[in-house]
Amino acid sequence: MIYLNELKNLTILGILIILITTCGCEKIQTMMPPDQPETVETASVQVSFVYPGDCLGDSSYCDVLYNGAQKAKMNPNVEVNEMESNFETWDMQLSAAAENSDLVITSGYQMGAPVSRVAPEFSEVMFVIFDAAVDLPNVVSFTHRVNEGTFLLGAIAGLKTQTGKVGYLGGANVPLLHEFEAGYVAGVKAVNPDAEVIKGYVADDQQGFYQPEVGGALALTQYGLGVDVIYAMADQSGFGAVEAAKLAEGRYVIWNYIDITDAAPGIILTGLRVGIDESAYKVVEEFAAGNLMAGVRSLGLAEDNVGYILAEGNKALLPDELLEKVEALKAGIIAGEITVPMVP
Repeated sequence: MIYLNELKNLTILGILIILITTCGCEKIQTMMPPDQPETVETASVQVSFVYPGDCLGDSSYCDVLYNGAQKAKMNPNVEVNEMESNFETWDMQLSAAAENSDLVITSGYQMGAPVSRVAPEFSEVMFVIFDAAVDLPNVVSFTHRVNEGTFLLGAIAGLKTQTGKVGYLGGANVPLLHEFEAGYVAGVKAVNPDAEVIKGYVADDQQGFYQPEVGGALALTQYGLGVDVIYAMADQSGFGAVEAAKLAEGRYVIWNYIDITDAAPGIILTGLRVGIDESAYKVVEEFAAGNLMAGVRSLGLAEDNVGYILAEGNKALLPDELLEKVEALKAGIIAGEITVPMVP
């Protein structure tokens, strides 16, 4: 009897297996969850960076802004577009960026007027500009107290000079660069009252940032007059000062924004640090989070947004006792004990 029951059970099991294999596959397959399509992440924020000229790669503020753009790309909810422009296409490029973006970021004093013209036409788009103050309801302006930073550069030059003569080489003879000059000269005089400051500008407008031959000629003239340290606030034209320093012994250059000591070892003393890259990244994050407010922000030493560059290549040229004096001056500015002029 037990044997017959087992045989019966096996027979039923065999029939079930046959039924499953012959007609159940389709039902089993339909019961299985269908393949899920891959989820495609779409950027929720469109950001455009508009560079004010063919300036990428010249170790100037454009490269610092570029670094901020690259950091902003790390946010998976942000899509970044970059475009270069020039004085003939500023308005057009800003408009093109605004038509396809939620946020448009640019930099440079020369972009102030174009942003003032274009931003009102795109009231739903937020604009950000560095180094110019634009008072509009959809514009965030960052102005930097660069005179505080250049004061420290001037102090370094005044303490480093062996001839008692230092130089200032500006790219464009415009109010913004006068702020750089004013801080620099004040810093020189603060530590070396008898030092002579010889000044020169490449041009009267933004074209002065793109003439290294003229910058080199002006630097050679200053070095010929006995200058041994030149602060070059001239972007591409400043490379002329670097080349001029290579032709003479014991001549130095102070740079801007980017550490280029490896490109000119033994020549670059230091440089002005301006945190445009960090500010650009933070403003994108603020906008993505819905927290960005229009208005003018002023940043300086107290906010740790300006200062001087101290790279490994600089340290051999700047002894500790010199840097201690510079740091004391920095503390005095932050504490309000030293007032740095904004005009020469």
